[in-house]
Amino acid sequence: MNKLKFLLSLIFISIAILSFSQKNIKSEYAKMLKGTWKVDSMDIGNFNLSPEYEAIVRQKLPDIIAKTEVQFKSGNKYYKKGFEGEREGTWSISDNGHFILVKLKGDSKISKTKIIELNDTKLILAPEETSSANSKAYMYKVK
Repeated sequence: MNKLKFLLSLIFISIAILSFSQKNIKSEYAKMLKGTWKVDSMDIGNFNLSPEYEAIVRQKLPDIIAKTEVQFKSGNKYYKKGFEGEREGTWSISDNGHFILVKLKGDSKISKTKIIELNDTKLILAPEETSSANSKAYMYKVK
């Protein structure tokens, strides 16, 4: 009976520690993410594009990189200026700290972007879609 109580206590403590650490990661990532980010480079990886579309994307890549700026503001407000224009919405970090969740105004869908690396000055993201294997955006914080 004592062994069972001990085992249950260990399980409860492990779950509590895991839950606390996930909340801590979410909070830390939210702090680091706030600010303005510019794209440094992009790797389109193994996007399943036909050769003619891949050539167009690669040709437009420098312009996309130069024009893209993302702001993660206080109050979870989101702003993106890029090749396709300007968009606003809201952002959050997933409970497990693995994704940035963005809901753009006028869209019903919430987009999930995987956080590969995040610190105070560097952000590496990857699309969630399986069709974009090895694709990454490398960003740096400007303010």
